Amino acid sequence: MPGKFSRSEEGLIASFRGLPREGMPRRDSWAKSMDSLIEALVERHHIGKKTPEESIQENWSRIVGEAFARRCRPERIDPSGALIVQVPNATVRRELIFSEGRMLTVLGSLPDCHHINRIVLKAGQ
Repeated sequence: MPGKFSRSEEGLIASFRGLPREGMPRRDSWAKSMDSLIEALVERHHIGKKTPEESIQENWSRIVGEAFARRCRPERIDPSGALIVQVPNATVRRELIFSEGRMLTVLGSLPDCHHINRIVLKAGQ
């Protein structure tokens, strides 16, 4: 029977029952489709895409050369664009300093590694 309750009473009843009020936006009006959520997550977390770290790891012997590939290792890429490389001793460090330009050229040719602008050689292993 229409008109049995006033508009405010209908609103109170709807609120009590957990129903949306007439004329009020629904709670789920902000909801997105599952496709758009999955697409956003895939993009945000680079799912299915190689990361710069994976490209570096796969091409490590090409970057530093066969002679040094087993004697040093990439550690991380810092936010300023420097590739941090762990080297075991001063001799290897000195040799890698001389080939930094070539290493940066190879890094620049790898997918998603063009932002790496310098190499920092750190003692360790």
